[in-house]
Amino acid sequence: MARLNELGWNGGWAVPAYLALCVALTAACTSSSDSASEKDKAPQLSVSAAPSKSAPIDPSEVAKTDALTAYKAYWTELPKAFAVPAIEGTDLKRYAAAEALTKAEATVTNLKKNGRIMTGEPVVSNSTVTAAELEKKTPNVSVSSCLDVSKWQITDKQTGKPAPMASNPVTKYVITSLLERWDGSWKVLKYDLHADQPC
Repeated sequence: MARLNELGWNGGWAVPAYLALCVALTAACTSSSDSASEKDKAPQLSVSAAPSKSAPIDPSEVAKTDALTAYKAYWTELPKAFAVPAIEGTDLKRYAAAEALTKAEATVTNLKKNGRIMTGEPVVSNSTVTAAELEKKTPNVSVSSCLDVSKWQITDKQTGKPAPMASNPVTKYVITSLLERWDGSWKVLKYDLHADQPC
């Protein structure tokens, strides 16, 4: 948390699974025989394909999965931006908007100003959709995760050494985020860190 606060992050930080089914179709070819009796003796192949009854796809579950996929992508792109530091060259704007993007841009500016970068990566686990409003004009979901920043460090860009910072024993805590779907794409809009909720 101290790492983030030093960069001006006063709030919290703010995955689709696709299934494919392949069906192989084969055709049996038989050659004509010279006599009718041979045709009668030839084994007759019959194919009966009963349609498989799979469970109908729940659109709400698909939407939640898509949102979690975008959330995961956000956490992949954010460290890339802070490691340069620059938003350009990353897909962060594809997965972040509003407050989340503004804070990321502010952190990039702060890192540049102080000649620092962030090395390593955060670890985000146990991401779960805790609420969803999918029927609204702008669908949204809330996501809760466990964020571990113990291996994500502010580093002096010139020396490559860790930058001095206030010690903070809490490096793994709950983070809650809000995502909205804009033009068919899910984006992280804002997030809240809960340093009082270790995970």
